Formats: sequence, structure tokens, C-alpha cells
Amino acid sequence: MNLSRLSLKGKKNATVEKNAASTSDYFSMDNFYYKQISELTGAGGWSVDFKNKKSFFDEQARNILNVPKDYKPTLNTGFNFYAEEHMDKATALFFDCAQGKSFSTHVKMRTYDGEIFWAKASGRPLRDNDKEIIGIRGVFQNIHEEKLREEQLEQSFRLIQGHNSRLYDFAHIISHNLRSQVGNLQMSAALFDSSNLSADQNELLQNFTKIGKSLDVTLRHLNKIVSVHSVASKTRDKVVIQDVYNRVVAGLLQTIRENKVVMYTDFSEVEEIPYIEAYLESILQNLITNAIRYKHPDRDPEISLYTYEENGKVHLLVKDNGLGIDLKKHGEELFKIYKTFHGNDDALGLGLFLTRNEVEAMGGEINVESKVGKGSKFIVTLD
Repeated sequence: MNLSRLSLKGKKNATVEKNAASTSDYFSMDNFYYKQISELTGAGGWSVDFKNKKSFFDEQARNILNVPKDYKPTLNTGFNFYAEEHMDKATALFFDCAQGKSFSTHVKMRTYDGEIFWAKASGRPLRDNDKEIIGIRGVFQNIHEEKLREEQLEQSFRLIQGHNSRLYDFAHIISHNLRSQVGNLQMSAALFDSSNLSADQNELLQNFTKIGKSLDVTLRHLNKIVSVHSVASKTRDKVVIQDVYNRVVAGLLQTIRENKVVMYTDFSEVEEIPYIEAYLESILQNLITNAIRYKHPDRDPEISLYTYEENGKVHLLVKDNGLGIDLKKHGEELFKIYKTFHGNDDALGLGLFLTRNEVEAMGGEINVESKVGKGSKFIVTLD
């Protein structure tokens, strides 16, 4: 450029050119630092221009998404880089951002060739001088390994927490589950004279023997539980539900007779299930004992037990015609430890707590329907 020939206008133009050069240099440096930060953090950038209807991926974004060199992103195809289960979430965040709401979230994304990965993503609206939103700019970072480690740590924590809880509650399981059977043993022992057995006493002796065997099986199962490190599928044995029920009823036979309980069962739809036998025995015993304890004073207790399969899940239904419970008032407390609701002297508030603990340890759930004065229905999802 010949500076001697510049007029005032030329000087002005020269100043403009100088300023333009300075601006260009500024953006050059800005891009340099942007690229360095992008490479150091592994974050990819993207933008959408609403006015010109264009989308842009920077080099790091292209590397993360593994797109071809000649790939040109568009607004429509951009959503293809989100995992199907997070597509609705990503779409909602994008359109909220287009309305002026920035976002920062963890979301599942997918590469050009379909590999799913966790990403930390953020975006903010771009505005012109008139404050009108003209586009969106965002960044995302592959955090898949970090997310997997986080999930593994959470799983380990839950596992350890579950083990500690079950070990802590083991003493409660011993005292509660053996309470009815030990009581029956003492009652039976007091009712016969071994030196002079009558026919009735001989029947009681047989009952005593059955209870003793049931107690022995329960003790062995509980000893097995305490030695188990985890409730995994490999620890589950095929359990015949009728056999477990028969053993529970044998242990509660005296109580059932004294309270004139009528029992109905139908395990024909699902006869056996892979389960920890001691847990199933405890679940049945607790629910049956609970139904007897809270019987209605004006009628003989009736307890129905059924198994059925629904939506690929095995369910155990235990229904009674007892006192029932006000779920609106006590529903939140029903399965908590040491919570009782009817003022019974023999109630400890352990049965339903232990039942839920055992059911959930096996990956199932327990729900209840009840009407005051009508009775209760417990639905246990076993598998």
C-alpha cells in the first residue's frame, strides 16, 4: 500500500483496514485458545444458526461423534446423535433453549456409527444486538467412563448397605421368626405327660415333633442366610411353594386351630419359583401370622393364598378378612420397623418390615390394598 498517496479519506480507509486487521488478529487468537481448551478438556462444540438455517460441528465434536470428513450437520439430523431413550429429553432442552433457557445436563448420545455414550452437555441461546435469539451454541464432553465408574460405585454402595442392613436385622429375624414356633413348642410340651400319653396327648406329641422339625429347618436356613455374601441369581434354588407353605402351617398349626382359621390356597398357576427358600418361608409366615394377629373379633379368620403370573412377573397374593388398616392414615408407616397400629400386646412391628426387606432383597416388591373393617390384600411380586 502506497501511504504517500492516501487522502484524508484514504487515511480513514487505512484506519478501517488497520482496525479490521486487529479484529482479525483478535479472533485468530480467540480461536487458538478455544481449540487448545477444547483439546485439553475433550469438549466438542456445536452451533445452530436459525436465520441462515445452518448447523456447525467443530473438529473436536466431529472426533467425538466419529462423523465422516465430508459430513454436514443439519438441525434435523442433529437429533440423531442422541440415544433413543433420551431423545425426548434432548428435544425438550433444545426447544427450551431456543426460547431463551440455557441448559446443563447429563445425557446419552450416540456416535455416527451407533455407539452409545454418556455426555455432559450444555447450551445457551445466541442473541443479536436487538436481543433477539438467532441461534444456539453448545458444548458436550464424553464422560462415559466416568459415568460407568459412578454407577459401579453406587451399585457397590447399595450392595454393601444392603449387606449391613441384613446383618443388623439378623437378630430381629431370629427373635421374630422363631417366636411363634418356640411358643408353640412350649405350649405343646406343657400339654402332655410323657409317662402316660392318652390319644389326645399322642396327637400333641406328633404336633410337637412336626414343630421341632420345622424349627430345625428354619434355623438351618437362617444360618445359611447369614453366610451368604450376596443375593444373586446363582444362590437361588428351585422352590416348591406348596412345600414351603406346608412347613409354615405345620409350625403355626396350634395357633391356626386356636383361632379357628380357615385357609384357602391355590398355587396351581405357579407351583415353583427360583428363590431363597428361607426368605419365602419367612414371607409366608409373616403374612399369615399378621392376618391371624389382626383378625376381626366378629368373625372367624379366613386367609387366602394364591400365585399367578402377570406381565412376565410371578405374584403371591395373601388376602384376609381381618380388621384392615386405614392406608391414608398409616400407609407411609406400614412397612417401617417397630410400627404397630391396632394396640395388640403381642405386636412387635417387625413382621411387615422384615417381609418388605426380604422381598426387595430378591428384587421384588410388596403392595397392599386394605379397607377398615373389611380386611387386607398383600400382593408380593416374587420375580
